[in-house]
Formats: sequence, C-alpha cells, structure tokens
Amino acid sequence: MTIQTLVKHGLLIEGLLMRDTAQLKLDLLDLAGDEHKETIQGRLADEIIVTSAAQTQPREFPSLKHFWENLLFRIGAVASMTALTSGVYDCDYYDPATGPEARLGSTDSARVSSYWAFETPGGTDADWQQVVTEEALAAILPQNGHALPFRGECAGAFQLTVFWGLLNGLGSERFSEIASQFGTMLVGPWTDNPATDFMAEKAPFQDPPIPGDYMYFKNKDDYLDWAPDGFWQGLNAMYMGQDMLGTRHYSGMGASWLSEQNLRASLVNAYYHDCYPHIVACPQSEVRFTIRRLLQIPSTITKQALPLNSAHPSKGTVPTITTLKAGGYEAIARDTYENQRSTVNECTTLFGITALDLHQQQSSGLENPASRFDAPGATIILTYHDPEAGRRDPDAVVRVLVKLKPSLAAG
Repeated sequence: MTIQTLVKHGLLIEGLLMRDTAQLKLDLLDLAGDEHKETIQGRLADEIIVTSAAQTQPREFPSLKHFWENLLFRIGAVASMTALTSGVYDCDYYDPATGPEARLGSTDSARVSSYWAFETPGGTDADWQQVVTEEALAAILPQNGHALPFRGECAGAFQLTVFWGLLNGLGSERFSEIASQFGTMLVGPWTDNPATDFMAEKAPFQDPPIPGDYMYFKNKDDYLDWAPDGFWQGLNAMYMGQDMLGTRHYSGMGASWLSEQNLRASLVNAYYHDCYPHIVACPQSEVRFTIRRLLQIPSTITKQALPLNSAHPSKGTVPTITTLKAGGYEAIARDTYENQRSTVNECTTLFGITALDLHQQQSSGLENPASRFDAPGATIILTYHDPEAGRRDPDAVVRVLVKLKPSLAAG
C-alpha cells in the first residue's frame, strides 16, 4: 500500500505530523519489540496507519505508546468481530417471537451467567448489565459461562467487540485497568453504555474509513413503519479493511466480510422480506451509511451512571382504535397507526406504562436510537424528534407508531 495524502492533516504523534510511515513502523518495532514484528508489518496495521494519516481531520496522539495501544485496540476489535461473525465465538440473533430467546453467557434455563443480569426481570429483551459485584475481566471473557453464548442483536454485538477488542488487543491487565475507570458494562443499550466512550469521535464519510471504525448502515427510512418487529432497520457494522484488490469490507451481526454493494443487497433483501409489498425504489440513496465513529481509547474516561430500571415492569394496555384516533393517531395501514407529535409522557400514560418500561429498538444505531414497548396485542415504537433528548425524558417529543395484532386490528 502506498502513502497517500500525508499533508496538512492526518496522523500527529507528540505534535509531529507523521509523513514517513515506513519510519513510523520502525519506531513502533523499537517500542514494541521483535515479537510484534508480524503485527506491525501486517496488511491490517499498514492500512490503519495509512488511512489514519489520510484523514482530513487531525488524528492526534500524545505519544508513540498511545498510538501503539490504539493500533492494538483496533486490531483486537477487528479480530473479535471476525470471531463473532464466523462462529468462533458462539453468537447469533435472538427472536422474541419465534426463538431463540435472548441470552448472555449461559446455556441453561437462566439464559444469563452469574456475571450479568437482564435489565428487565424475565429477560424478554436483549439488554444486560454487568453485575456490579463481579469483576469486568471475568464478565467479558469470550467463554461459556462468562460472555458466551450470546443471543442478541447487532448493537449489543458491536459493543461486545469493543470490550473484546480491548481485552484481545491489550491483554487482561490493561483491560482491567481501563475497566476500573469506565465502570459497569452494558450490552444492548447505547444510552449510558461505557462502550460509547470508545466511539465518541465523529468522522466524515469522505475520508477513507480506518479498520475498526464504527459504521451504521441504515435501511430505508420507513422500515420500522412496516416491520416494527424486524431486525433490519440497519446494521451496526465495523469496517474490517480492504481485500487484496482494494475493495472495502464490513462486518456486523449477520453480515460477515461484505463489500458495500453486497451489504446493501442484504439490507434491501431484508426490506423486501419484512416490508412487502413496499419496495426500495433507489437502493443507492435509500440504503446507505449514516454514521461513522472512530474507534479509539479516549484520553479521559468518564464512569457512566447505571441506567434506571423497573423492578416490576408494566404489562401495559392497548386502547381501542376509537381512543387512538381521538388521541391524534391516524391510520397509515389497516393495522398501523401513528401520532407524528406526542411526548414520552403522553405515550406512556395512554398505554398504561412508565418510561422505565421503554427499551431500545433492536438494530438501532448509536445516534438517536428508537424505543419500543410490547403490550398485549400491540407493538409501540417511539422515534425522537431531538436526537439529544433523553430516551426516558417525559417531555421528549416523539413520533409514536402503533402496530396492532390481528385480533385488535379487526376491531
């Protein structure tokens, strides 16, 4: 791979612009030792270095050691995603309707290891938090009885690869040191999740992606209107690097080492399957990347607060169609109603639940994730007008979608 565009912006270490990537590799070899020679001279490390240098925004590191650690983190994350999508790590989707059920770290009926707890009693949703009395290292080990097997969805899968990337890239001692700073791990929700500290910096799409980067590939915008129980509103994906012909490849739960063209085809096919008879008229513009975040170890790590949860979740009730219409809901299909402008409080009151009963919609991206609630006879989806609004803020303005089950829709 040749050096490209190493001027004005790009990779800065100790304030110096790194123009000579060959010398940088020699410096890394001096720092890390001959045992890391194969890693430093590998194709993946080469692409990480060259694409870091080609960014239009500065990629700054206070020392060569910090850059080396971030390089290992990215390589560890890519290796972890490869293991997750290839079956080396026992990971797959859950499906609350048909099975398998959500589980993390256990093959028994509890569906959760001693290191993790479901955020909601009963474990119908794929969201967990680390048991606070357990060590992070033991909780995240990619082994049966710890963090495997995993049955969840693509947001939780990506978060696991962040934690596994730290462990596999930096080793157990350094992982434990970092984990002591970020606190309790979550798997599934984006809100209050320490994994997001390692994906905090946005990056422009016109720059070449760096292997390990977080990339959200979004399906057609109306996917949830027609498939609120579907898992393919988008894919939380990782950029995995180029193949030998220079084609970029991406991976995420259910998608392994796909080019952008093949990734788009997969999501379009999912749309046709889940949203029939609706179609994707222009796949190139309607199914596309919408988020890119740099994967990096932050200079300052903030310990996240534990999310509030309901110890006694509400079952909720579904009002009659007459009541829905009186409350500002309009039919967009025979069994589907929407209110384009409501609030979290108005919605939860109408359906007899609390804000703590809301959960993240599966396959939501890092930015502005939707919330959902499954009531007897209906699925309720909330999308937020303000991306920065708290997901459970009672005053947050939301669009509410209600998908009725056949028995209620007939009424």
